[in-house]
Amino acid sequence: MIRRPPRSTPKPSSAASDVYKRQPEGLLLHGTAVSVEKKGLLILGPSGSGKSRLALEMIVLGATLICDDRVWLKKAAVGLHLLAPERLSGSIEARGLGLLSSTSTTRIPLAYCLDFSLENAERLPLISYRTKLGHPIHILPGRPAVPQAAALILLLKNGFAKND
Repeated sequence: MIRRPPRSTPKPSSAASDVYKRQPEGLLLHGTAVSVEKKGLLILGPSGSGKSRLALEMIVLGATLICDDRVWLKKAAVGLHLLAPERLSGSIEARGLGLLSSTSTTRIPLAYCLDFSLENAERLPLISYRTKLGHPIHILPGRPAVPQAAALILLLKNGFAKND
């Protein structure tokens, strides 16, 4: 009989983990970020989970790339901003194809964070909040159903519907 080592449980890839660099005013994270109408979406998750694929779909629908693979989350006068590390600005990975050029923007206020390592089976999941760098972050679960690119663009443009 062959004994195999136990499988390790993947760690959540939230803003608390997968931090490449910490500074008092910011965190360099493993993630991808896009913007729509000067509102930023930070996409977190393990390698190969679909961060770049979702960002590419959003870019085709009108979003603008902030950065792919690594993103700075920095304190601002009000809230948090997303910034591209200088050497990674303007390119995004298309798995199986390579690095593609893309127009990009910098220093965009963070509106939402979509985390592919978080699961919620609810049809209409509740948004959760985490505090990073002294500011609350709206966290959306990315599994089991990844929100559609078009729906995320609409969310960034208009926010959630008001419940009366």
